Amino acid sequence: MIPITESKVGDKVHYQPDYYSKDRWDNGIIKEVPENSHNHVRVVYYCNGDWDNFKKYTSALTRISDLHPGWKH
Repeated sequence: MIPITESKVGDKVHYQPDYYSKDRWDNGIIKEVPENSHNHVRVVYYCNGDWDNFKKYTSALTRISDLHPGWKH
């Protein structure tokens, strides 16, 4: 898990909640850290590989407890 106080726009993360198997995850980039939330951030997961322009894509509100630092390959 990533502490929300250390989360910032542009951080690469991977989503892997407890119910995912060890070989399942989704890579993404944090697009927004909402001011009124203490346990969620907005993450872009799919942008057709156009990661340099991730801010142009739709994000998903994601529980910070389901995120881990960095991308997995």
